[in-house]
Amino acid sequence: MLCGAGTCAAQQLRSSDARPSMPYAGTAVMQDDGTLTLRLRVTGDGKAVRDTIIYKVGDRAYDNVLRHLGGMSPGDTRQFAPWKD
Repeated sequence: MLCGAGTCAAQQLRSSDARPSMPYAGTAVMQDDGTLTLRLRVTGDGKAVRDTIIYKVGDRAYDNVLRHLGGMSPGDTRQFAPWKD
């Protein structure tokens, strides 16, 4: 469930069951263990959101997400735009 900006007391954390598309824009960070943390900030149609999705190495969509981010190394931070496969 996504929360509108200012409507949730705490940021939502979700583990990935990932889908091939990402209808959000935000910031991606690769942790030291390769885990990708996507901090969602806005929907594809411009609505503000505040949510986080975690992709661990070995998750079903990890490789797909990493490819769309253009590859990353531990410690990297990158902005991303919505995408659809």
